[in-house]
Amino acid sequence: MKKLALFLFAVVLFYGCSSDDNEKTEWTISTMVHFNDKLLNPESEFTTTEGTKVDENYTVTSFKDNGGLAEFNHYYASWGFGGGFTYTNKTDVTTPGYTNISAITGKGQSGSTYLTVNTNSEKTARTTIVTPANYRFQEVYITNTTYAYLAIKDGNVGPFGGVRKFAADDYFKLTITGYSATDKKIDAVEFYLADFRNGKTDIVNTWKLVDLKALASAKYITFALESTDNDPVYGMNTPAYFCLDGLTLTEL
Repeated sequence: MKKLALFLFAVVLFYGCSSDDNEKTEWTISTMVHFNDKLLNPESEFTTTEGTKVDENYTVTSFKDNGGLAEFNHYYASWGFGGGFTYTNKTDVTTPGYTNISAITGKGQSGSTYLTVNTNSEKTARTTIVTPANYRFQEVYITNTTYAYLAIKDGNVGPFGGVRKFAADDYFKLTITGYSATDKKIDAVEFYLADFRNGKTDIVNTWKLVDLKALASAKYITFALESTDNDPVYGMNTPAYFCLDGLTLTEL
């Protein structure tokens, strides 16, 4: 078994248990992507002045996790985080509005630092495995941001208004799509961040495990959000944010 000295989290999983003593036992190593200890101060987030100018407002760059396993795109503007991913240790679960990028849980699933994601058709959040020949996507934990949670729960959150409180048959859905190295779509996984269909009134406020095995062979995955609260001109009213932690890759 290889020594994973670079990674803080390594979980050994056992597969192929059989009553046949002659059957070969298979072992796999799963490694959790993490950002612990990257932020020196509490209530902070990743910032940078590097990158490539996209337009008059936005610059794009990328960053990697502590072990260098995965790469995440990051957009920023003069006012701060503008799309893709940022990592943060913020804990505010009460303040409404777009300036609050905290998870509704107030902490990460596997530590104090986690990822906040903002994604849309122009600035699509994308995660790429650095060495896809060595790793596959396995699973990830997902939850709402405080911003999106309060918007869905209370409506009209933030300086722009226009966000209505969810009612019967509403939903807020995340779709994670996997692509090959040649940009061929492999498969997609859906997860409901809020679900008011069929008499339900569910808004996710804890970390939920999402299985990514259907996307295992992907070189990269993208994230898209869909809501039933939409403006005919400007598109989705529900804040296009969610949080991610505990992304786990299986070593080949």
